Amino acid sequence: MPSSSAPSPAPSEPPRASGPAEPVGDAKVTAADGPLLEAVRRDTAPDVRVPEDGSVLVVHREPAGDTGELAWMPDDRNYCLAVVREARASTTCNPLPKSWARIGIRLVTEAAVYPGRTTVYFAVVDGGHAPYAYTGPGPHRPDMGPVREATAAFASGRTLSLLTYERPVPVASPGDREICAADNAVCFPALDVYVPGSP
Repeated sequence: MPSSSAPSPAPSEPPRASGPAEPVGDAKVTAADGPLLEAVRRDTAPDVRVPEDGSVLVVHREPAGDTGELAWMPDDRNYCLAVVREARASTTCNPLPKSWARIGIRLVTEAAVYPGRTTVYFAVVDGGHAPYAYTGPGPHRPDMGPVREATAAFASGRTLSLLTYERPVPVASPGDREICAADNAVCFPALDVYVPGSP
């Protein structure tokens, strides 16, 4: 989908050992997040290790405790995201792309699709520019769910922002709306997807 921000040249970066990421502020797991962790540990494949060392980040939590998104990054090149809805978890683990289409954007992907209901999007962007929100000339639409975020900090001093947001299914075009950092240093079209191998 066309964007009001012109794409920047695709840089690349060599892999670095720097993990695991630590949650910052509200991204830290609390006792109230027990049901989310329980759902993720119960429903995640046996070959995926859910950390026990406090490195799980809470991107989003609902007061009822059965809905939210948890993430963890063993280093700054790989991630796992668990989407929990009605106490059932769907977990995906993948490497981040080695190059990207826009400066500051590491990944934008569909994290979970609930047929007839919603699609949950997940984005990994350079940190230090939070908070993120919808911007652009188009009117805000109530069916565009809020942008939720968590900050992942690495021992190297690097930070990444992990974002989730939802769209109803079928997805309608958001017009010219983008998701931008508070300082407008990082922006991306709300329905674009940047994954390895995509154009």
